[in-house]
Amino acid sequence: MRKTITKLLMMTLALCLSMLSFQNAFAQITVSGKVTSEEKEGLPGVSVLVKGTSQGTTTDANGEFKLNVLSAESVLMFSFVGYLSEEITVGSQTNIDVMMMPDLVSLQEVVVIGYGTQRKAEVTTAVASVKEKEFTAGAMRDASELIKGKVAGLTITNGSGDPSAAPTISLRGIATLEGSATPLILINGVPGDFNTVSPSDITSIDVLKDASASAIYGTRGANGVILITTRNGDRAKAPTLTYSHYSALSTMARKADFLTASDYQKYAPEFTFRNGFVGEAEANGGVTDTDWLGEISRKAYMQNHNISLAGGGPASNYAASVNYINQDGVFQGSSNKELRISLDLNQYLFNDKLKLSANLLRGAQDIGALGDGASGSFNPLIYRNALVRNPMLGIQDANGKWIETDRLQYINPVGLVNETSGVITNNWTRLTSNITLEPTEGWQTNLMLATEIKNNYRGYYESKKHYNSVKGPRRNGFASRGDDQIKTNYLELTSKYSKVIDEHSFTALLGYSYQYNVNQGGWANNFDFPTDAYAYNNLGTGNAMRLGTARMGSYKNDNKLIGFFGRLNYGFGDRFNVLASVRREGSSKFGANNKWGTFPAVSAGWTLSNEGFLKGSSAVSFLKLRAGYGVTGVIPRDSYQSKPLLTYAGVSVLDDGKWINGLVAESNSNPDLKWETSREVNIGFDFAFFNDKVSGSIDGYVKKTKDLLWDYSVPQPPYLFGEMLANVGQMQNKGIEVLVKTTPVNSSGFEWNSTVTFSYNKNELTSLSNDLYQIEDDYISEYGISEPISMVSHRIEPGQPMGNFWGLKSVDITDDGLWVIELPDGTRQTMTSNSMATNDNSQILGNGIPKYRAGWINTLRYKGFDLSVVISGAFGYQIMNQQRMFYENPNINYNVLRSAMDNVYGKRRLGYLNQAFVSYYIENGDYVKVENATLGYNVNVAALKFIRSLRLYVSGSNLATITGYKGIDPEIARTDLRMQGIDNRDKFPTVRTYTIGVNVNF
Repeated sequence: MRKTITKLLMMTLALCLSMLSFQNAFAQITVSGKVTSEEKEGLPGVSVLVKGTSQGTTTDANGEFKLNVLSAESVLMFSFVGYLSEEITVGSQTNIDVMMMPDLVSLQEVVVIGYGTQRKAEVTTAVASVKEKEFTAGAMRDASELIKGKVAGLTITNGSGDPSAAPTISLRGIATLEGSATPLILINGVPGDFNTVSPSDITSIDVLKDASASAIYGTRGANGVILITTRNGDRAKAPTLTYSHYSALSTMARKADFLTASDYQKYAPEFTFRNGFVGEAEANGGVTDTDWLGEISRKAYMQNHNISLAGGGPASNYAASVNYINQDGVFQGSSNKELRISLDLNQYLFNDKLKLSANLLRGAQDIGALGDGASGSFNPLIYRNALVRNPMLGIQDANGKWIETDRLQYINPVGLVNETSGVITNNWTRLTSNITLEPTEGWQTNLMLATEIKNNYRGYYESKKHYNSVKGPRRNGFASRGDDQIKTNYLELTSKYSKVIDEHSFTALLGYSYQYNVNQGGWANNFDFPTDAYAYNNLGTGNAMRLGTARMGSYKNDNKLIGFFGRLNYGFGDRFNVLASVRREGSSKFGANNKWGTFPAVSAGWTLSNEGFLKGSSAVSFLKLRAGYGVTGVIPRDSYQSKPLLTYAGVSVLDDGKWINGLVAESNSNPDLKWETSREVNIGFDFAFFNDKVSGSIDGYVKKTKDLLWDYSVPQPPYLFGEMLANVGQMQNKGIEVLVKTTPVNSSGFEWNSTVTFSYNKNELTSLSNDLYQIEDDYISEYGISEPISMVSHRIEPGQPMGNFWGLKSVDITDDGLWVIELPDGTRQTMTSNSMATNDNSQILGNGIPKYRAGWINTLRYKGFDLSVVISGAFGYQIMNQQRMFYENPNINYNVLRSAMDNVYGKRRLGYLNQAFVSYYIENGDYVKVENATLGYNVNVAALKFIRSLRLYVSGSNLATITGYKGIDPEIARTDLRMQGIDNRDKFPTVRTYTIGVNVNF
């Protein structure tokens, strides 16, 4: 029976294929033609697709194409970057010539704004939009690198080659002391981060820059909003299968230049006996030549695979993708593996009046960790010891043991790498569903329900041969593990109504938002293990737990955010547009007297180019004036900060043979605790001249933030705790942002597009105290330098910008190698010890925040080739070079930089036996960097019926840096808002990456 059924199925299939072949043989029509620009020049690489099918081709180098269609009713779709799409019914034509018109200023382009979209021509706020065709290509650490340098005022910095490191992101300067400076990031309307979603899935990234645009997000909008939109299927197109892959190789972009073993032989008469390096090597197996940094580093390989499927039918569409990344770091033991899965489903019912949507985003990340997971994947002590360790010491002795000396914290870095194991695992799952009802044209109501769960697991182990087991605290094996979980539930209900009456257009939006977060986790450690076999997977076998010296902890907290909001858009005759919004928001993080806040905004635009005096102008294609005002907020970081908190962290007391934990205060009650409030005015205009040859925008803004959060000293009693978190300070940011797009050349098959971005920001802290809460001496000293220096490096002071360096100003050196310090009154004094660095002797030495930032993106196309180059720069700031500060003294008892042998101020070497912080180590940080260069080729696939497009490319990242800075890289991480401009001596070096990739569309 089974064989009979199988034969019938095979016969049926063969008959169907025969009929299909018969139909194709007699019904196909061959259509050919040429696609040209408005200058009548052939356009190569134009996509020509038969609508509703997967059949298509691309034009050749002359703009010509040939294609078979099934019937006269077939519709050809022509699409090309920078041009308006065309659709033509074949009919009786066998030759079809098409002239494609440029998409002037993309005025019909849709820009994503809060809770909706607008045509670009209608936008009245400061919004920057970067589409998929403008994204940077090559090896991407995360999606933020797609737009780095392409949005004026948006700063994206990493300054680290750690494959798992996240970038620091800010928009329009620093506007807080205690809160976060990161913009709110929304992925299809749900909060997330750049690493959550695969770069290959993103179709556009829109940045709401001013308060009139972001105020509708209330307490989360003060730092701007970044809206990420991912791809979904198209109901009008046949299924498409896309595969992309790249392989990359990374090396350290620049290495610190330390002395080698041969250098010490060269300088032996001068200081070898002082350092004792030769004797130290002879006492530990003999003198050798060891490149410690080379021993722990490598060339790092990376591969990325992405496969996506999208399509749809008359009543549904779908999109699915799988993305896999396997990346090694340039340090042995550092790695990052990620798997992301995305599924988007949409079903349309009742003649499109009802739409049901579901989106699943799943991600898993495994990070190789050589540091205790609680402090991150990178152990800076490994890198530090690779730099400073005696290059004449060997790695292992004759018995295979790691060579260690009796000097504390002077560790064999190769031993650290080999005797340490660890992993950090991050998992995230986000499920989003939408129900959209449109009972009548123009009225749309949407209910969004979403839940997201993020899990973090950390495991770390130091073996019995680890330094901490044999030379340090002698722990005989140490293990720790921990986990965290963040669960967030979202609900948003919005209803929007649009109406056009003659020249008047109206859009009204009402909404409700609910967000509930629960954070919990725990950790434990133990040491003195019987074997290394368990690593961090059997903590109970360690003896430290039995002795009471192991440690553990756990936590749980929650918070809730609720908002009611509304917005009204009005347009008149394509000339005037007005937007007004308000959000009423409450948070459980606020005090009892300030649970709710109100955040209004208003903006307006006047399209001058549609007025009679400019309409039809050959020079002015588009000109629009905008102005806006809005109020936004910064929410406190942690829960329960307005409440009096007690903790069992005091001294334990032995009572009747039983230990009782002491109960101490951790914070005071503050019922007046509230959000930090920013009020911003933005004025700008958008322009396009000479048929879109030159276009762009210019914006100027003033943002004033008040009620800044800070911990203030309070008396005990009446307060239980010595500090109070209160809203007191005030800050101001002023700036200008410029975007200019030009097309210098567009002829004879060659096109050159150029984009320049420029931003300027001036920051000032205007106040720190009020009548109730005051800062001692009305300034805050910050310590940004670790031992053995441990000196104040920054000062936060009213009337000054954030990021000021504060310390001793060195101007010369004495004959015996001591610093000559210029005091604030202009007199000079020799520095005999670090204790000279008092407030009376110190002064402002510079500022660590760039005043100016610029980007220059060039894209050139010739026939099937394209070349893009992304250049960025930062100017008007200083950097504290900590490597020079710590390792440029020839008298310290470990390895030093080669520059330590140079004369200071052209006179002589330093004469100190210890290090110090003086202005000599503050350098100008200005730089211009070639961020990325990508050369691609679009293969003509007209002869390959099963492939729609094929692109090959090679790319390089961090290719070159022009700077006078002496450190490794002037682009530095900016994680601490209060101590800007520090180039940490232990930072993971930046890398240079070369990539080869392919994109195939079936």
